[in-house]
Amino acid sequence: MFRRSWKGVVYAVSVVVALYGIAVGSLLITTIIRNELQIWGGREVPALAGPEGSAHLHMYVRNVFGDPLPYAVIYVAGRVAQADSTGFVELAGLKPGRYEMAVFAGGYQPLTLEVHLEPGRNSPVIKYDTGLWPEDFLVDFHLYHSSDQRLMGMLGFANGSAEPIYIHRAALLSPQGGLITDFLHDGDGFAYFAGLSTKITVVEEPQRALVWPPRTWQPGEFPPIPGSFQAGTYTLEIHYGSEGEHQAGEYRTLRINNHLYYDLTGNPHSGNGY
Repeated sequence: MFRRSWKGVVYAVSVVVALYGIAVGSLLITTIIRNELQIWGGREVPALAGPEGSAHLHMYVRNVFGDPLPYAVIYVAGRVAQADSTGFVELAGLKPGRYEMAVFAGGYQPLTLEVHLEPGRNSPVIKYDTGLWPEDFLVDFHLYHSSDQRLMGMLGFANGSAEPIYIHRAALLSPQGGLITDFLHDGDGFAYFAGLSTKITVVEEPQRALVWPPRTWQPGEFPPIPGSFQAGTYTLEIHYGSEGEHQAGEYRTLRINNHLYYDLTGNPHSGNGY
């Protein structure tokens, strides 16, 4: 009787060990497969996300100045995708062919363009002349610090409306709110911008202002400003308006904040995503 019980125990232990070995082996095989495919928790590698021979969209959405547009939405080939916080959008598993792609972003006019998707990676260029236009008025403003301790930056305007816009003032304010300079009235910024395009003009009455034509965008740079500038948030204050508002001297005010980083010593438009 003892021998039978002992044999039963041995048999039961053997079965348990065998089942445990099968379970461990299955887990090991699954882990190896997941590692080889670089998939964990359902995340797919983009290169493997679509069938062989499919088209893969890999692109940035930018405005006319080349600035990325976070969370823009694209619609192409019956599919919808949203860009991330850097304006990057990716869509895999598309059928190669010619399509109309629609692009949407808050504060911008919808963009429709024709794209030809080929098998593999496709990166349509959406920036500058093919970038998104503002619904009304857009200011391009970037600050950076030069290696010789001067404040430098970029300043441009885009008029996406059907009427001219009058720009009377472009004042740079310190983090404390003090006036550093007016890019238009100091150093004859009016003449500088008017010299960038024959379409841009200057009026003197009833007060001096740039006349920015409809459907016109123009980037620019402001002269280096010598001095000691602390890191922090600087404000650009723009006074602009329609022809009627200009004649009445009643301008709208637009304030744009930009943080000055000492480690940024070059053109911001030359970084990643541009």
